[in-house]
Amino acid sequence: MSQRKSRQPTLKSIAAAAGVHPSTASRALNGRSDARIPEDTLARIRKVAADLGYEPNPWARSLRTQRTMMLGLVIPRLTDVVLAKMFEAAEEHARDEGYQTITVSTFDRKGGQQELINRLIERRVDGLVLATSTLGDPSLARLEQEGFPFVLLNRASRSYPAVRGDDELGAYLATRHLLETGHQRIGHIGGPQSTSTAKFRLQGYKRALSESGIRYSPDLVRYGQFDAMSAMKGADELLSQRPRPTAIFAINDVSALGTMAAGRRHRLRIPDDLAVVGYNDSDMAALLPIPLSSVQVPLQQMGQLAVDLLIDRINGGTVETVVLTPRVVVRDSSARVVRDSSARPARRRR
Repeated sequence: MSQRKSRQPTLKSIAAAAGVHPSTASRALNGRSDARIPEDTLARIRKVAADLGYEPNPWARSLRTQRTMMLGLVIPRLTDVVLAKMFEAAEEHARDEGYQTITVSTFDRKGGQQELINRLIERRVDGLVLATSTLGDPSLARLEQEGFPFVLLNRASRSYPAVRGDDELGAYLATRHLLETGHQRIGHIGGPQSTSTAKFRLQGYKRALSESGIRYSPDLVRYGQFDAMSAMKGADELLSQRPRPTAIFAINDVSALGTMAAGRRHRLRIPDDLAVVGYNDSDMAALLPIPLSSVQVPLQQMGQLAVDLLIDRINGGTVETVVLTPRVVVRDSSARVVRDSSARPARRRR
């Protein structure tokens, strides 16, 4: 009895005694119903917790474990509707798991992530969901070395645990769709190659071309910043070429909008003169005057899974990267089967 008082039970010890994962024990004891846990398992966990003297009061739990029940969410851009959807799902799911969240933005500034990470740790968050990582990011190595729990979202870096879509496959499917509709000269508006999303999508674009016997040409690729303005500039350069591309695969839907704007400036009709495919299948894609074909990724599921993995890490569990499968949603912007007409000038409006 004195031993029980001197050593309070933890979720990890309860999970071990009940024969379940720590995250399952956490969900069973957070005071909320959870349909994912069978009734007999739920009863077993609660009995083990009672036998060990577990106190379910959240304030007592916080004091005992020295946790704040707060998670930090770091996002590149608050204006990014795609990331907003993922983070809204992450925030809602965190609340369901008994956590509150603090969301901050780096505004895509170099070095901004480390400063925000430091601030969040000072506020004693229990863990971090990071959607701002770059390839070889040094701040992640420091977090790992210090044993601070974190999970990457939407992007990958080295072998750190992440929840993301299969970007290489998504880009491959988008480019193959354009090839199957008759296009041979396909341009690509990419993103910063310091990010896994941009790097992997470029690889998928290259793979689809290679499998079709088309040699990759750097002249058909321009790199933007995931925004409409830089994409419009890059697309304008591509469409000024002779012969010009008859189709463009853009790094995301916002970049696809910039590409379509460049097409209008060149008096090209979509999809008759120029086919366009985006990425992420944002809500706006289907609502445009010319509905946009796009690669669909389960954004909300990604946000929820990132929270699950992070809580598992906080509870001492070992987690692995989750890669979700994308698919292409074909709409009017690329649905038409054409003959490659790259050598022909655009029709001039009268």
